[in-house]
Amino acid sequence: MKNPELGNFRVDGPTKGVPASKKSLDRATINTAGWCLFNEDVPLPAAVLLETVLKLNSHWMRDFLNRFGASIAPHGKTTMSPQLFDLQQEDGCWGMTLATCHQVQVARSHGLKRILLANEIVSRPDIDYLVREMAADPEFDFYCYADSPESVVRLAEGARLGDLRRPIKVFIEVGFTGGRCGVRSIDQGVEVARCIREVHPNLALAGVAGFEGLYQGRLTEDRVQLATSFLQTIVQLAGLIDQLELFDGEETILTAGGSAYYDLVTEQFSAVKLSRPVRVVTRSGCYLTHDSGMYRRLQNELDQRSQHGARPSLASALEVWTYVISRPEPELAILSAGRRDFGTDAGNPSPLKWVQAPAPPVALTNCEVTAVYDQHASLRIPSDHPCRVGDMIGLGVSHPCTTFDKWKLIYVVDDKYRIVDAVETFF
Repeated sequence: MKNPELGNFRVDGPTKGVPASKKSLDRATINTAGWCLFNEDVPLPAAVLLETVLKLNSHWMRDFLNRFGASIAPHGKTTMSPQLFDLQQEDGCWGMTLATCHQVQVARSHGLKRILLANEIVSRPDIDYLVREMAADPEFDFYCYADSPESVVRLAEGARLGDLRRPIKVFIEVGFTGGRCGVRSIDQGVEVARCIREVHPNLALAGVAGFEGLYQGRLTEDRVQLATSFLQTIVQLAGLIDQLELFDGEETILTAGGSAYYDLVTEQFSAVKLSRPVRVVTRSGCYLTHDSGMYRRLQNELDQRSQHGARPSLASALEVWTYVISRPEPELAILSAGRRDFGTDAGNPSPLKWVQAPAPPVALTNCEVTAVYDQHASLRIPSDHPCRVGDMIGLGVSHPCTTFDKWKLIYVVDDKYRIVDAVETFF
């Protein structure tokens, strides 16, 4: 996280996690303050990122993709943190994936040059903004999705009205019945490809895209088989479009892959041969911080499929720390963090660690978060556990996306929980 363009940043006014004695706080001050989470130098609850684990996760994904000759455009919506985008770029990401025009504006304001907007863009103000950005910066390499003739026409008309002198690069998005956007058949995909060719040079067909991650919710079905079949549909469509000579550019891009099945994506797509070189781009966003719930389970399944064996895999780098503020019953502790501090869409957080200062943290076992409120959580705890009011509890989250968006400022800590940096978010 050393991009000089990012430099320092400042948070002003009351901001969650910032000491009340500080009317404003900048990154440089945080880096040199010598604060430690367990010395109560910052108020709790506080969200923290484990620096060592972040770097290990980033390196792990880089090495994993190198085995397949694949690229990654990590989904920035997970963190919406330019400092973490910078870390991902240091490890060689091909570009950055985003989901909305607002997110593109954040990324552009921090200097990102290649952006994949993994969405259909139909809003006239959004199209106008993107066209202006492309016209003003020839180095801005921009891609987006289309899944219908109507979306193609709207994009092409925006490029024409903006007098854009180079094409907007477009992926045909493939979907599936009951899913979200995307063509539902090969024939529909070919129709969209032909429409893109008709509006050339306003648009150029760069490749085919999809998102297989929604299949992770099909708990009563063979999710791996469903995801594999979906990826084969993308491959079949790309092959037919290639035969029809409708792709543009020096390479054809095949892109899919959330944080659940990116191994299937790289295996399937890296075997594809077309008339142009094929670039495989996966878009996992949650790998960088991982989690202690949903993605931990999915990664365990991936490790078994990929036969990683005893090799280190991804680990959780995101924690939310809180106080025990009441022990009203022998088997109940009340924590000072709730759904305003961590996401619960993929389950309650997992109690990981316990600190009774000045002792170092120890693992918290046989405990469970049983209820969550706006600012509180109920922790079931053995009646003989020595936990007391004022102790600190570290929680691991499930689905990091919906915890990041609760925090403007997140501290980065070393292995002893000394605060060594911070990141800001833009939600």
